[in-house]
Amino acid sequence: MKVVSQKECQEWLNTKFSGDSSWEVVKINYPHNLTFKLPVDTGKKTALAHLLISFFGAKQQGLFWITQWGVFPSSENMALFDGYRKSLGETRAVGDAPGHVFDESDLPKIECLVELALYFYWDAIIFEGVEVAVKISHDECLSIYVRDKVLLHEFENTFARLKIEQVA
Repeated sequence: MKVVSQKECQEWLNTKFSGDSSWEVVKINYPHNLTFKLPVDTGKKTALAHLLISFFGAKQQGLFWITQWGVFPSSENMALFDGYRKSLGETRAVGDAPGHVFDESDLPKIECLVELALYFYWDAIIFEGVEVAVKISHDECLSIYVRDKVLLHEFENTFARLKIEQVA
């Protein structure tokens, strides 16, 4: 895994989307989407992160980008986050290096980072190659954007089994 700056995240996206990586363009490239309410229970958040990452084959590089933090400081534990990133060899603060470019071998590490984002009510975006984009919001929802409607139904069915509520 390579931890990268905001500028490098933008460059990664520009490469994937031929120069225009605005969220509007991303939504056009991923026309099928669903939004789910994040569970309150920490155990369910852990299960959700595990389930989410299980969909990622990362045959292509992916990007996990923390886009906002500090919304609810009482829900954060920066020492925990920084300590985990130090275990990955990263010493920069999240503001200096919010992105994580990953491949299949990095999925367990990405799962841990997704869990921390969920626990801390952070905003983040995950791109699995160019097939799936996931947007996590501090507003306690998670949106899944895909190119393939069949894959969207797989997400929907799997999340339903975990009893994760879909938002209309």
